[in-house]
Amino acid sequence: MKLFDIFKKKAGEQKEEFTNNPGRLQNFPEMLVVKLLFIDKPNLNVDDISKELGQYFDIFNTNKVDDKKPNNALIFTFPDVKVELADVTIPAQCIVAIPDDKFPLLEIPEVAFQQNWHWAEANDITKKCRYELMVTDLMTRTLEYKQRLNLYTRFLTAVAKATNPDVVYSVYGQKLVNPAQIIENVDSKEPELLHSIFNVRLYNITDTGNRDLLMDTVGLHSIGLPDFQIRFSNFETNVIANLLWNYAYYIFENGDIIENGNTLEGIESGSRWKCERIISPLHPERMVINVQPN
Repeated sequence: MKLFDIFKKKAGEQKEEFTNNPGRLQNFPEMLVVKLLFIDKPNLNVDDISKELGQYFDIFNTNKVDDKKPNNALIFTFPDVKVELADVTIPAQCIVAIPDDKFPLLEIPEVAFQQNWHWAEANDITKKCRYELMVTDLMTRTLEYKQRLNLYTRFLTAVAKATNPDVVYSVYGQKLVNPAQIIENVDSKEPELLHSIFNVRLYNITDTGNRDLLMDTVGLHSIGLPDFQIRFSNFETNVIANLLWNYAYYIFENGDIIENGNTLEGIESGSRWKCERIISPLHPERMVINVQPN
């Protein structure tokens, strides 16, 4: 796992979007976005996608977003997944879109190349890609987060099978993923639903000879859950990474239940590490649970 120097943001006032009630910070769901990247121009074929969707969904409908641009975007609705809005109930929707009809040269943000320790070839393959499709959900943020992520992950997998991308770029997870891993994970007996939106990052936060590291998670905030961070100097990075994965799945299973002053078990059995809800010093700006090693 590589280390990257960072510069902390200046302290500022707490933003309104991180507050739901006085004294408690929290994240709110975002529109989920994953990009499928291609070396060669992809074929966006509704019949191919529908065939793959049939493996994961009993009921779904397909509509063109813009009839004048039949290859611009496709919207899929799922009548058996109901979304409750303020004054109406609608079916859940997911979209496959081409950002530009002319497929301009692809621009991948630098952050995408910085934390791909899980796939050694990721950066080299991505730099060869010239085309993209965007896979997102629509009007689904009020769904229960497990139901929502289950819907989105199966939809993403079906689209990946139909279009055969070379790379999957997780926008909120800030990582490049091997498409075969996405498909294998979802088709397994016990899929890890966080795989496509979540990552663990490692940073060197000192410019001196002292070993002072910060490891955090990114992506949980996109479904309205807290991310985590741990600052440390005397532990192995792989051990802290595994701990953060465990924390992530704990909060995914149990919900946003960790409050200021609560504790989580640390590396040693029976150890208790104190938690504090704070605004992350790292991009993207979001609420994280700062776990303090004893």
